[in-house]
Amino acid sequence: MMKKKVWSLVIATVFSLLTFLIPGCAMNRVDLVDAGMLSLEQHNTGKVYIAWSGAYEQDDGFVITGVLRRRDRVGMAIRTHVDVTVLSQEGTILDEARSLDVYVARRITGRSYLSFERFKVRFPNIPAKNSLVRLVSYSGRHN
Repeated sequence: MMKKKVWSLVIATVFSLLTFLIPGCAMNRVDLVDAGMLSLEQHNTGKVYIAWSGAYEQDDGFVITGVLRRRDRVGMAIRTHVDVTVLSQEGTILDEARSLDVYVARRITGRSYLSFERFKVRFPNIPAKNSLVRLVSYSGRHN
């Protein structure tokens, strides 16, 4: 009985600390879209789409994060990735990168928390003001 109380106290303490630490870490992030530094443009191909995305300053560069989700409710998990292209205001390609491959499971009614996968792409430098970041989700292989 005593072990159970100690274990409960330890778990409660850990969750209390996490409640204060996690929001503190997120507060230092600068949202580059809200700051007017760049804009995001999402393109979706196939059965997987980008549900939401964001661009945040991180260290000396920036990171694109987002969530991928399936359109359908049937079949096996789909292997997909996101191609990211950073364009200048004039349309010149400044940088390109690709997320790691992600397997997005089918959507299950009543379990929406299981039907999305996160992606992240890092860039070493923050682009010039008014740049455009184009995100394209791809399922399978492409050139």
